[in-house]
Amino acid sequence: MANKNIDSDELIHFMNEVLDESGKIAMQFFRQIKQLSIKGDLSPVTEADRKIEEYIRKNINEKYPEHTIVGEEFDSTFNLSEYIWYLDPIDGTRSFVAGKHDFGTLIALRSNESLVGGVIDCPALEERWLSFKENETLINGVKTVCRSAKKIEEAVMATTSSHEFGVKKWRSYQSLEQSVSVTTTGSDCYNYGLLASGYIDLIAERLTAPYDYLPLIKIIEGAGGIITNWEGNKLNFDESNVYVLASSSRDLHNSALEKLN
Repeated sequence: MANKNIDSDELIHFMNEVLDESGKIAMQFFRQIKQLSIKGDLSPVTEADRKIEEYIRKNINEKYPEHTIVGEEFDSTFNLSEYIWYLDPIDGTRSFVAGKHDFGTLIALRSNESLVGGVIDCPALEERWLSFKENETLINGVKTVCRSAKKIEEAVMATTSSHEFGVKKWRSYQSLEQSVSVTTTGSDCYNYGLLASGYIDLIAERLTAPYDYLPLIKIIEGAGGIITNWEGNKLNFDESNVYVLASSSRDLHNSALEKLN
């Protein structure tokens, strides 16, 4: 089936409309969690995760019925279109359950072997990053960029949790952590928004599935940053348990890779 290109401004408008409403759903449940379930991978899931994904899926299906959707909470819908949406309704469910504000919704759109766009939406913080144009990442509608390159010994680094690393990766991470100025933990996808906005310089962590890392690529690259795996290779579309390194500049990225390898 042939597919026409989708206008980037149309996608930005569509995403903002959908996220305005999905954010309201998140906030209806925020700090109101009475019950949660544990999935097979031992990660928590709430009714809010499911309600948000249902709402986003419904809107994509209505506007782009020929598109495929891959989400965290429900089975994928496969169609003949070249376009594939990736959804993580609440990235940082542990933070959400604990009443912390730094959870977010992640969305990516792929066309064949290219990424069309990425979204990080943090409704409790009223901060939203979108990237659907080349070399452009927006936060709340305003263009943002990574901050100027720093030496690695001056860098601020973030990781969600280093406890998920195996022994070999832990040693590599320790080599990097000991080289930077400051390390902060937690915050999941919010870290990538902070990097794109010039507040931190490095992120090193493990992410589990394409809907966890594909939305982040456009956000970081659109703001002038670099994102690869720990070997310095481009992130593929269908990997699991990926060790991700994101940096504010190429020079800093290369310095971090030397420490990791």
